Amino acid sequence: MNYWKIVQERAAECWVAHTQPGASSLAGLPAMATHAEQFGFSYTLHVAQMLLSGVVFKRCPDQLRTAGGVPDLQRLVLDSADAITTLTAAEDLRAVRGMRLDEALEHVEDLVSATAHARVAVQSVLEQVAHDAQGWARMLDIFYELRDDPSAIAGVLALTGNAMHAVVTPQSRNTTNGEPT
Repeated sequence: MNYWKIVQERAAECWVAHTQPGASSLAGLPAMATHAEQFGFSYTLHVAQMLLSGVVFKRCPDQLRTAGGVPDLQRLVLDSADAITTLTAAEDLRAVRGMRLDEALEHVEDLVSATAHARVAVQSVLEQVAHDAQGWARMLDIFYELRDDPSAIAGVLALTGNAMHAVVTPQSRNTTNGEPT
């Protein structure tokens, strides 16, 4: 089977998981874990890229976009939620890499720093979506730079899961009447 077809299927699995009643931002982890097991942890970035461009970009409400129409990660996943995002990243590492949660949290400073780096990468990817084929190539390059940093990859997965949760559940805990809380 074509690799990108598998990526699409995994993204669809994540989407379905996120649309289930009561689903959390971790709902897509089983699909990500399967992808990591089959291809390697860094390849989960391809699934995240597909979710960001195919779901978050397309379904993001106008009030959570920049003036240029790009989903604004600052509004979708507030900076004040970075502690939660960091814990989500630790849970991602635990689930996808087979670590114990205490192992994943052992270097929490690295997770915090990596999540900040991941936040910049995710916003950059969202900004490339509207540029079609050129944008797709740049998205691959942006995430390729993270390939050797498991903490940054976990940060991307956590931010992607939280952004998915925000667009699937528009009145999630991140917004009130479309405004950040």
